[in-house]
Amino acid sequence: MKRIRQISVFVENRPGRLLEVVDLLGKNGINIKALSLADSSDFGIVRLVVKGVDDAIKVLKENGFTVRETPIIACMIEDKPGSLAKILRTLAENEINIEYMYGFASPIEGKAVMVFKFSETEKAQEILNKNNIKMLTQEEIREI
Repeated sequence: MKRIRQISVFVENRPGRLLEVVDLLGKNGINIKALSLADSSDFGIVRLVVKGVDDAIKVLKENGFTVRETPIIACMIEDKPGSLAKILRTLAENEINIEYMYGFASPIEGKAVMVFKFSETEKAQEILNKNNIKMLTQEEIREI
């Protein structure tokens, strides 16, 4: 299985709360590889892919944050028009539901990384493998 460990941090929706999360991680030498923020009027969910998942969970919990770990899939795609649509078409044709997704730039020329949370992760992995869509390992994410 090529699942990546993502952490979700639940925060109050108020000025400076996101700063507290990222500042705490930075002061503890934990590098953020990707970040997504979803919010409502009362709270937010900060989704993070970090180098040092266990350390990040520990330091956040020790500082009063509610943290949850979620398995996700990260795919390396071509950084050109139509690349994401091609993957999404493949997933749609195979009736794979995407709960959420976000992307980040790759230091590899011409590549980008898309992060997916699927409702049926194993089925999604089978379809991605069958269609030769590159899924990244936790180690590969650390190196990006």
